[in-house]
Amino acid sequence: MGMGTGVEHKTRPARIRRRRFIFIPLAFLCILAIGLGYLFATAEAKPSVQLGAPGEVPGGIAMITGVVPVELDGWQSPSPVAALQQGVQKGAHRVRIEVQFTAMEPGGLRLDPAGFIVDGLGSGRPGPLWSSPESTLVDEGESVSATMVFELPNKAIALVLEGPTGSRLSLGKEHHSGG
Repeated sequence: MGMGTGVEHKTRPARIRRRRFIFIPLAFLCILAIGLGYLFATAEAKPSVQLGAPGEVPGGIAMITGVVPVELDGWQSPSPVAALQQGVQKGAHRVRIEVQFTAMEPGGLRLDPAGFIVDGLGSGRPGPLWSSPESTLVDEGESVSATMVFELPNKAIALVLEGPTGSRLSLGKEHHSGG
C-alpha cells in the first residue's frame, strides 16, 4: 500500500503541472478572443455609396462615372508626370477614376481631387498619382468632371473613393486586373 501511494503521489504533481501549462495558453487565447470580439463588435462601419449612384459631398453631390484600368485603354496624362512615368509596382495596377461633381448649395462646392484617397482592405490608403482639375470652387448648379489616377494592390478588396471630408463612393470590383 505504501508503494502504491508513493507512485500515485509522484505522478499527481506531474499531471497538475501539465494542466497548468495547458491552462496558461488557453487563458491567453480566451483573453485574445474576447479582445478581438470587442474590437469587431464596437468597430464603426463606414457606409459608402454604391458604384454609379450619387453621393452627398459638402456643397453638392458626386457620382463615379468610370473606374477604368489604365493598362486596358492606354490612357496617358495630358502632360508628363514623374509618378506615372515609373513602372507599376509588382502586384498592383493603375486605375483612372472619373467622378462627376455637381454643386447644389448656394455657397458652391469646394473640389480638390488631389485630396482623395482609396480606402479598403489591403489598399494602403493611397492618394492619387495624378488628378485634374486643380483645387477649385464649383458654383451652384454647375458640374465638373474630375479624373484621378491611383495605383492599387491587386489583392485589395472593398475599395471606396474617400474624399477629404469623409464622403465615400464605392469603386466596385470590375477594375481588378488580376494577379
